[in-house]
Amino acid sequence: MRILVRLAVIGLLLFGTFLFSYEAEKPVTTQKTTTTVPKSTQSHRTPLTTKQLHDNQLLYFAAIINYATSNITDGRWQEVKHPSNGWQIEPHLVSGTTRYFVWPDKQATADQKMVMPNWFSVSDNVVTLHSFIIHSGGQDVVHEISVQEIIHWHNQSQVRLQRLEKIQANSRLLTEMTKKTSSTNR
Repeated sequence: MRILVRLAVIGLLLFGTFLFSYEAEKPVTTQKTTTTVPKSTQSHRTPLTTKQLHDNQLLYFAAIINYATSNITDGRWQEVKHPSNGWQIEPHLVSGTTRYFVWPDKQATADQKMVMPNWFSVSDNVVTLHSFIIHSGGQDVVHEISVQEIIHWHNQSQVRLQRLEKIQANSRLLTEMTKKTSSTNR
């Protein structure tokens, strides 16, 4: 019986060696992996330019809103970051300066405009962003940014340019200027 077991073990070892050497003699073929670059479902946006902003006032204001809601964390700009009903930009002439009020609803009515909104003004290619602080006695958080910085920020990301298009498409610029005198200025 011991002899049979030894013969079986030797047979298995020889058979295993034969199989191993047979596999080793096969030519090695490498399989080329094909890499496919997934095509973007969204098209590539062209970089934003100063000329585009100056030629299209709604695009200009949408770029300001996109920058403000994405970068200003103090004040109330975050409150208007994702309004489902769009944005309404309402110009007001106050003491010779145009202020653009930003309401978080493109169809906002006078009854809905009870609290001072975020607003901005533009002068010499500098945008001044204001955010009213509730219960502050009329104080604003103020940020200044150049138009070139806003353009540069947008052009750093296709996602930012895509969001800019959405904001522009979902905004409404009121064309009638509201005039306020300095006595009604808060």
